[in-house]
Amino acid sequence: MSNDEGPGAALPRPALQTFLAIEQSALDTIPTGLCVCGETGVLLRYNQRAVELWGRAPRLDDSTELSRGAFRRYGPDGSLLPFSSSPVATVLRTGETLLGAEITMERPDGLRVPVLMNVAPLKSASGQVEGAVCSFQEFTERKRAEEELRTLSEQLGAEVERRTLERDRIWNVSEDLLAVGNFDGYFISINPAWTRLLGWSSNEIRSMHVSELRHPDDAPHAEESRARLARGAPTVRLENRFRHKDGSWRWLQWTMTENDGLLYVVGRHITAEREAAAALEQAQRRAAHLQKMEAIGQLTGGVAHDFNNLLMIVSGHAEGLKNRLSDPKDIRALQAIEMAAERGENLTRQMLSFARTLPLDATVIALADAVSALRDVLTGSLNVNIELVIDVPKTTWAVRADKSELELALVNLAVNARDAMPEGGHLTISAGNVELHAGEIPGGPTGEAVALNVADTGSGIPPELLSRVVEPFFTTKDPDKGTGLGLTQVYGFARQSGGNVQITSEVGRGTKVTIYLPRSRSAVAAGSPEDTAQYRAVGDQTILIVEDNPDVRNVAVSLFEQLGYRSIAVESSAAALDVLSSRLDVSLVFSDVVLPGHIDGLALAREIAERYPQVPVVLTTGYAKVFDTEPEFPVLRKPYQLQALGRVIRDALNSSRARRPALAN
Repeated sequence: MSNDEGPGAALPRPALQTFLAIEQSALDTIPTGLCVCGETGVLLRYNQRAVELWGRAPRLDDSTELSRGAFRRYGPDGSLLPFSSSPVATVLRTGETLLGAEITMERPDGLRVPVLMNVAPLKSASGQVEGAVCSFQEFTERKRAEEELRTLSEQLGAEVERRTLERDRIWNVSEDLLAVGNFDGYFISINPAWTRLLGWSSNEIRSMHVSELRHPDDAPHAEESRARLARGAPTVRLENRFRHKDGSWRWLQWTMTENDGLLYVVGRHITAEREAAAALEQAQRRAAHLQKMEAIGQLTGGVAHDFNNLLMIVSGHAEGLKNRLSDPKDIRALQAIEMAAERGENLTRQMLSFARTLPLDATVIALADAVSALRDVLTGSLNVNIELVIDVPKTTWAVRADKSELELALVNLAVNARDAMPEGGHLTISAGNVELHAGEIPGGPTGEAVALNVADTGSGIPPELLSRVVEPFFTTKDPDKGTGLGLTQVYGFARQSGGNVQITSEVGRGTKVTIYLPRSRSAVAAGSPEDTAQYRAVGDQTILIVEDNPDVRNVAVSLFEQLGYRSIAVESSAAALDVLSSRLDVSLVFSDVVLPGHIDGLALAREIAERYPQVPVVLTTGYAKVFDTEPEFPVLRKPYQLQALGRVIRDALNSSRARRPALAN
């Protein structure tokens, strides 16, 4: 298809996808027609006002819509113009913004309407044109007003008042700002639209110099445009802001011409268009930031996942050496190894939490009870010169989250607050029920939610650093204070729990971190004391271990031996199925999720459930990305300790025994 026949079909480029993030309801509030086109001119999005101007709702992603439908255009001689000569094609070709293009558009009912069009290119970070945003509106009335002004300027001389009286028929009804002014910067005559839009009376505006109305930052461009008219330019167009009487600002698009030493101006109110453009730019920045955070998260998650296997080996062997050492010196060395492994586990938890790949043990939590129970821990994390205030009422809604991750998030925030208040201060933890609308918290929950606030009176965070504080290893502290993973874990915990984090800060006044979590209407989980004795093997029970890492496999064998189980260890799903087909004494299968070959741990578990329903399966992983939804089998998070391993194995065996009568039927 040639350009004269219409633009070729094109898929949306990444930069254009930010436009799709804007709610349709927001687009429909814009009073002018608005649409977005791909790099070949294919129509991708439009608002309700565009439909009204076109007289129909065109098809999206149709390569003929712009040239033969939505922007069917005619030249002065009445002939149909090709798409290649349109303002849209010009901007896509040149990459330059085009303002005030005048075209004639035909509606389906045959009515031809004069349209004023602005077109701006959408560019990638490298400057490549990937599409265009078009705004347009019918300007029949405005064109009539301009033509009337030209007629008056040609027919009349210097008598401005007489010309004003003759123009009143149009000026009194026009929504555009019409005026006659001089090169000294004063308006001689204005129409009533000025008062309606800006709030000033006609006398007030005529007594004010234009600099008293115009935004100071817009003065250089306005002065240069006026100088062009003085040098003989027939018409100039520009945009600037004028002050409302209440102190707010209105964006206006001006068309100015000169005759007999006087300026004739027409101003159109475009604040809504500018706000839409600002919203689009903000959406583009937000999308770029989210892409950056996602890339960092993937890298972080992969590193932490591999590090978990190393920690599994260290902590597992340390667990096995506990009962074999008697020399106090050796015991102290072992304790140091265990502490280092525990510290490493906490770091990987924070990294995986940021990457949203940490397997969570989510339960329904009553926040008032959970935060109150953590008071002593939080107090111990603070200096004595810091006052801790907890204000979480019993009426706060329940949430569904991993309790240990919630506690770690609060401790991380408390430690950050402590470091920000070396001279003392106040740390307040509060919560409240909120009703959130779509998009109110970007990336956060919608509807009923809980806002958990942690606010300090510390040094605050500079504005230029605020957007980076949740990045892994980024810290505002001294090099020897903190890992830069505290806020990283808080952000990851909130996102993986279906919520988000909002941080506000003022240098010298303090910082407030708000964790938004969706409300849970389920019953609050009841806690129960642990009895470690019940986790040892009962009778002669055999565990089939499936783990491809030989060092981790040896650690698992050692831990099961300490719990009193016999074990068979294999490295693949195929080998595990071979064992199950030849032996009847396997009591449970304990498998890693990430395994070599075409059958991973989750697929193996499903195969076992189908072929050997009497054999329970427990999965283990340090990476939650392997699950698209809530896993249907018990999952033990790596690196695991002896007690946690014993508990999940005992629970799975007990659950299997409880189901056996039903399976037999």
